[in-house]
Amino acid sequence: MVKFRMFVEDKYGSEFFEKLINRLKEEGLIPEDTTVKSSKPPADCNTKIDRAIKSALSFGFDRVVLVIDGDGNPEEKQKIAESHIPPEFKDRVDVIVFEYEAEEWICKSLGIRYGSYTKPSKALNDWLKSKEGKEYHKRDLPKFVSSFENAALDLSLLRNDKIFKI
Repeated sequence: MVKFRMFVEDKYGSEFFEKLINRLKEEGLIPEDTTVKSSKPPADCNTKIDRAIKSALSFGFDRVVLVIDGDGNPEEKQKIAESHIPPEFKDRVDVIVFEYEAEEWICKSLGIRYGSYTKPSKALNDWLKSKEGKEYHKRDLPKFVSSFENAALDLSLLRNDKIFKI
C-alpha cells in the first residue's frame, strides 16, 4: 500500500482530487490499496508548507504531492514550490503545476478552448452558459470527475496530458 499526502491549492481541489483518485481505483488505473489524504495547504508560500511536508513524511505518508495553479506562469510557480521542499525529502515530493488551473482537465475533456486571454474556469463558465444555461462555480469542480451537466473528465484524453501522471 502506498500512502500519499496531497496538498491542493484550491479550496475545492481537495474534493476533486479525492474523487478522481477513487475513480482511478474503480477503473483499475491505480491500485485499490492506494491511500490519498487531500487538503488545502497551510499556506501558499512560507515555512508552514515546509513543516507540513516534513510532518506528513515523518508520520506515515510515503509521498507528498503538491498541486498548484500555474496562473499562466507554471515554470515560476514550480520553482517557488520546489524551494519549499526540505532537501532531505526532495525525492519523496512531487509538484504538479497546471498551466492555469485544474479546470484545464475539464476543458480538455470537453474540447473547450482556453488560452492566454481566457482562463479555463472562464471558458468552462461560458461553455456551461451556452450549453446548459448555467454558470460554473468553483464548488462545481469535484462534480466533473464523474458527471455533471452531462459532462465529465475523459480519462483517455487526459492520459496524453503532460501533467496527468498515473
